[in-house]
Amino acid sequence: MPVVVTGERSGLLSKIYDNPKYNAAFDRCIDVMAKLMQKYGTQVLKQQGADISSMPEQPDTEQSSSFSNAA
Repeated sequence: MPVVVTGERSGLLSKIYDNPKYNAAFDRCIDVMAKLMQKYGTQVLKQQGADISSMPEQPDTEQSSSFSNAA
């Protein structure tokens, strides 16, 4: 069960690792990822939308076969 971190970010992030250095590194990584998503997120979504609309539709046979094997 995660333990809630107290301090500046209380309630937002939980304790993931037992080593405080790893938790700090994880927090920094999440901060960087969030900033990148805020900065470039709309550009990536627009580019993906353009890429998807230009591709011809093909059935996803690999995924459907893996679902049939699971049953």
